[in-house]
Amino acid sequence: MDMMGAMMTFGAVLFGLLALYMPIAQMNYDQYGVRVRPRKRVEEPSEAQQQKESVINNGLKALGEAVVTTFPQVADERTKTLLIHANYRTPAHLATFIGVKTAAVAVVDFLVIFNPSMDILIKIVAIIGGALVAWTMPNFFLSSQVKKRQNLILLELPTVIDLLIVCAQAGLGLLMCIDKVQKETKDTCPHLSSELEQLIHDVKVFAKSVPIALKDMGERCGVEDISSMASALISAESKGSDISYPLKQQAIALRDKLKRKKEEEASKTPVKMVPVIMLFIMPLILCPMLGPAVITIMQALGPVFGTGK
Repeated sequence: MDMMGAMMTFGAVLFGLLALYMPIAQMNYDQYGVRVRPRKRVEEPSEAQQQKESVINNGLKALGEAVVTTFPQVADERTKTLLIHANYRTPAHLATFIGVKTAAVAVVDFLVIFNPSMDILIKIVAIIGGALVAWTMPNFFLSSQVKKRQNLILLELPTVIDLLIVCAQAGLGLLMCIDKVQKETKDTCPHLSSELEQLIHDVKVFAKSVPIALKDMGERCGVEDISSMASALISAESKGSDISYPLKQQAIALRDKLKRKKEEEASKTPVKMVPVIMLFIMPLILCPMLGPAVITIMQALGPVFGTGK
């Protein structure tokens, strides 16, 4: 019976670990998994991520617009930059984000004010501290979205650069190369494909040069590698040299950077496994080993302490 109970406990703990690991594995699949099928489209090309229409979103948008109109300084440059990097680039997104922060502050202050168990001084401190925490918490979510999107762009960038090199060596111009690659990578590299389509739109509508539009795309995405690639292309075009050479160098440097990043993450894995082993693996090993000995010791010491028969 003891062996059966231990096996059932081990199975329950193993099932719980798998249930906890599945969301983490699904979240990191795009970053670590090997793509054997085209990735699904996640956003429309050449457009910022569209805001969903709902009563809550419309209410938050109206609240944010009122706050921004009354206090324009709440929409600081850092918040606008983070929203642009996360692909939330319309004024509606800015208003909704400010509305979320304002609603969070209002909810926290409401809960503190109508809490009868607090003294007046504690309420004042809690209102100020809670308002600061509620106002800054959405920034952490936005920063995580920016980091996630930038990592996806970095993973897609070597593929796009390789295709640009092939098109350049085939005799196409830089704009034609970008247009061809953008059309061919809509399914496999959706993030960069949408940015390249926006680049083509900037060149054709606003009459920007392709390297300058590439540099603007790097600033729009917040990815330094795209800006450095644009600088190399600007230098190559000014000298009249072949653009495939700087693209090759950029691809080699980017792959080396990604390789070093993966090696750093792999070196941290043993350290991250220590808490998991101590919390979930060691108890399963020690309980069957030490359980019978503990029971025997308790039975032997029972008469000494007057608890045994």
